[in-house]
Amino acid sequence: MELTQAIMERKSIRGYLDKPVEKETLEKVLKLSQRAVSALNTQPWKFAVVTGDVLKKIAAENIACVEQEAEPDYLDPETKGVYRERRVGVAIQLFKAMDIAREDRPKRNWWGQRGFRFFDAPAAILIYMDGELDETKNRFEMGTVTQLITLAAMEYGLGTCVENQAIMYQKGLREYLDLPETARFAAGVAIGYPDPDFPANSVVSERADLADVTTWYGFDE
Repeated sequence: MELTQAIMERKSIRGYLDKPVEKETLEKVLKLSQRAVSALNTQPWKFAVVTGDVLKKIAAENIACVEQEAEPDYLDPETKGVYRERRVGVAIQLFKAMDIAREDRPKRNWWGQRGFRFFDAPAAILIYMDGELDETKNRFEMGTVTQLITLAAMEYGLGTCVENQAIMYQKGLREYLDLPETARFAAGVAIGYPDPDFPANSVVSERADLADVTTWYGFDE
């Protein structure tokens, strides 16, 4: 797959086939992803790759936390203005694709819980860093490696969904993964073979016009 094609066709996959992903394939994806941009070559990222019963246990713990209305370990920052409009916009696209009415609270709850179950993907990649590192300074690199994971996955016919719901409740992550207590989670990536018949997989989130986000200096008119 050409790079331009991969960039243009990448999208979040929220429905997966019941088909396992081989460890060797995931290794190839992560090796490619390690070529991500890293200031001063710090390479702060680490990966916990999860599948099978371990993934199911973490997902079950997440759902339990949701149902018990437990205090989250991580929350997305509030957004306002155009940033909130973009967030709401993709939600509207998804609800329309899934035929979820605004007043259909049970179905909306069902949809919301899917993220905490890693969208029922056969595998997930938890991206984290050592606790000794400054989270603010190294979060950029965590983003660059995550982006490359989503692109490298496409080379092997895989789809991904980067999600903060995966790290919102960390009780299950810390109970079932043998990680240092100081590990700082940056994101979770659901990964697997896309289900072509899952309605939400047709959704492509919109992007702002380049003119709205770019200012040019020193160029001839």
